[in-house]
Amino acid sequence: MGPSRTVNVARIVGSVLVLVACGSDPDLRAATPTPLTVATAPAVTNAPTTVVAADPTSTTVAELESVPLSVVESFAGAEWFLGRVPAEPVPADADLEPIRLGMINQEDTPLGSYPELRVAAEAAVAWINAELGGVEGRPLELLSCVTSFDPAQSRACALELLAAGIVAFVGGVDVTSERSIAEIEAAQLAVFGGVPANLAEQRSDRVFAFSGGDVGALAGFLAHASQTGASTVVIAYGAGVPSFEVAARDYGQPVGQMLGLTVELLPYPIFAEDPAVVFDPAGAVDADAVIVLAATSSCAPFMRAASESGRQLYLTGACADVQSLGAAGDAVSSVLFNAEGSFDSVLADASIYQAVVERYAGEAAFGAGTVSFRGVMNLYALMLDIGPGLTTEALVDLARSSQMRPSFWGHPYTCDGAQVPGLPALCAPQQIIFGISDDGAAVGVTDWIATEDLFDALG
Repeated sequence: MGPSRTVNVARIVGSVLVLVACGSDPDLRAATPTPLTVATAPAVTNAPTTVVAADPTSTTVAELESVPLSVVESFAGAEWFLGRVPAEPVPADADLEPIRLGMINQEDTPLGSYPELRVAAEAAVAWINAELGGVEGRPLELLSCVTSFDPAQSRACALELLAAGIVAFVGGVDVTSERSIAEIEAAQLAVFGGVPANLAEQRSDRVFAFSGGDVGALAGFLAHASQTGASTVVIAYGAGVPSFEVAARDYGQPVGQMLGLTVELLPYPIFAEDPAVVFDPAGAVDADAVIVLAATSSCAPFMRAASESGRQLYLTGACADVQSLGAAGDAVSSVLFNAEGSFDSVLADASIYQAVVERYAGEAAFGAGTVSFRGVMNLYALMLDIGPGLTTEALVDLARSSQMRPSFWGHPYTCDGAQVPGLPALCAPQQIIFGISDDGAAVGVTDWIATEDLFDALG
């Protein structure tokens, strides 16, 4: 275990794994997707600036002049996941044929709305086009289609994007993606990045998620619980959510038992806000720690219950949002969360992300936006390596051959399909555990936990 590092909550919350609580068989509504939108670069706001001293001999310049810098100029020469940031910005050639990408994202529904993933992906594309020269001079074009917890609508989005001639999908959050994934696989396209919210995505060999999903989170939590002296752990998960059930039964419990823990599984109503449905059974088995895959609406009640019970509570990083932390108050000190973004300050990735979002995003894009931003940047890096011969299959082949390939603000990824047995889409299951200090800062309590080694030991 490495030394603790303290960072600002606003930076780390976006890097955490987002686990989506959902039902497995939603009612079908109209299958018409929202109209496709094309990412464009919005007007610059809150741009970084440099102060240029005025000529002291001039009689016409009486004060300092503030000159906006591009993001590239602001970080020129800094180390990031691609080596060093270029010295100067270079725009893509608008006269060249754009490289079309597609994105399906869940928004405008009380069952889980994540517009920040789309907005962050759009900001990444705008930055690549404005300052990084595109790919071989060709600009990227991102077509996005919004679905709202509707499998038929998700499928319609996939068909519409496929008809638009895209070369690849950028992952967002799409809980009811079973039908869209089937269409993507049939068309021999692929998804890069995003939140793998269900088993159809996690089991697909055409999805490359720079994440460990809920399986990675559970393994990280259990490893930490074992290291800190726990003997009995309860894993509570949403009843009727197949991805949660599989994660808890087929991965979480065996990993915990391999680590010498007694692991009790507890399905519960996923949108329950009364923590007694979890903490009463946890008390009955005298659990030292409780891991909850919770809907965000129930995060704060679970935090308060953990504080009162004295049991260590682990929640996914989606619960470390500003609203939940504020509602929990001092009870956050009883909770640990998982992250998939590094606390290492050597690389400039985290600061670059913040600068790009502030400059190019037309609306709020923090929080889970780092997941889709990472997906766009990692896909961009693959495209750069392929060069003029860019095709979907070239992207898939290069991704599949990756071994500890650098990832934007994340653990290096390996997409050989074997990082998590049975879930080939999960390319980076490694985790970091963090807590929240009294002054509201996120504090890393571990370095990277090699969860892939735990899965490998299971066989």
